[in-house]
Amino acid sequence: MIIDIVNSDSDPAGRNIRAAIDSLLKNPPEGGFPLFDGNEVTFQTVPGRIIHTEKTSVNPDADLIIVVSRHSSVNPVPVLTVHPAGNFGIAGLGGSDRELGLTSPAWMKSVLQNHAEFAPEGYRVSYEITHHGPTDFPVSFFFVEVGSTEKEWNDVSACMAAAKSVLYAHPLPESFSLIGFGGTHYAVRQTAIGLETKGAFGHIMHTRDVGSVSKEMVSQMIAKSGGVSAAHVDRKALSKQELSHLEGVLTDLDLEEITEGDLHKINSMSFETWCAYRDMAAATARDLKIFPHGRILDEKPSVITLPLDLFSAAFLGSEEIFLAELDKIGNIFHTTGKGGRLMPTLLTSAKNRQKVSGDLIVLSVQQITRTQDSLVEGDQIMITRRQFDPGLARTLGVPSGPLYGQLVAGTPVPLPDGRTITPEMVTKVVKTSIKIPGLENYS
Repeated sequence: MIIDIVNSDSDPAGRNIRAAIDSLLKNPPEGGFPLFDGNEVTFQTVPGRIIHTEKTSVNPDADLIIVVSRHSSVNPVPVLTVHPAGNFGIAGLGGSDRELGLTSPAWMKSVLQNHAEFAPEGYRVSYEITHHGPTDFPVSFFFVEVGSTEKEWNDVSACMAAAKSVLYAHPLPESFSLIGFGGTHYAVRQTAIGLETKGAFGHIMHTRDVGSVSKEMVSQMIAKSGGVSAAHVDRKALSKQELSHLEGVLTDLDLEEITEGDLHKINSMSFETWCAYRDMAAATARDLKIFPHGRILDEKPSVITLPLDLFSAAFLGSEEIFLAELDKIGNIFHTTGKGGRLMPTLLTSAKNRQKVSGDLIVLSVQQITRTQDSLVEGDQIMITRRQFDPGLARTLGVPSGPLYGQLVAGTPVPLPDGRTITPEMVTKVVKTSIKIPGLENYS
């Protein structure tokens, strides 16, 4: 792969980043810089503003172009950024109207993560939304920038950090590509996703452009990002009308939307495996949400459904114990239904289904026998519960209200007629039998 690093002779930040790269290359780390791992790296310095650079000015044999440059802002802050080039509307700063540049989500993500590692104190790191030219480079490219004023452009430590972000760039194979919608110029939610999950953004659209975005423009965002797995929508940054319009466009293009929460879940598995489990959950029950425990293996998924009466008897009110046990088991999902209620439906690999199912039955039975008056006989578990009976209390003349609470708490209560009612006098015994086929075979 040939990577061309480009800067402008009239851009102070670009010159300083390039000088920092040259300095670092004189004393490379043991094993060399990751950017050179299997790649040939070339350098170009072009005249004039970089946003107007002609495609003939870059290496014609390049497979990837990294432009090092200054960042300017009407609200200046010290920042290291990375972003794709393109114009969602009229081209006011280079490039062509309504044209996006080719870009590389995986390489931009790697630079962003390096920014977070190398940024000097006082500097923020950020994706920027897609903006400005050029737009017609024949291969994927993106901007690596230092901002936002002359002070930062000439800050040796900031330019050295940007240089390291480029030289240590090395995309990870498990990342997957996204396009983004919503937010301000500094794409806050997309930046958090890029730093904390496997999601790697290509083109990102500012809130102001979403309400009128066309199907053709979103198609261009997908294609110029090299094809993407899903779209992330910063819903809090959009109005109901903007969301409705965007949802229609994404539906027409058959591009799924993925939430930030789900992106964090995917950290423990491949995107393809996530999709397989998510689809299985959707086919199992409506509104079922899945939550992974441990590393999820790339294996065929399957469903485990615990008997509802057993599951409720064991873990109703003790959900945290159940979830902690799933963490120990690993390679498994718990599920929730409407209102976030924990469900007796779990998902794991088909390969481990039988063993895990048996382990969960044993776990449920152990939880019941440990915490309740119960007896296991054959394939049944019998549970005896003692509970306050308001009917008995009324019969004995106890008025409803605070006295009921005292009896439930185990405290005897005196009545005006001189009698004392004890908790045992208003307690009924409820016996429940739960049949679990094959229980006697579980150890």
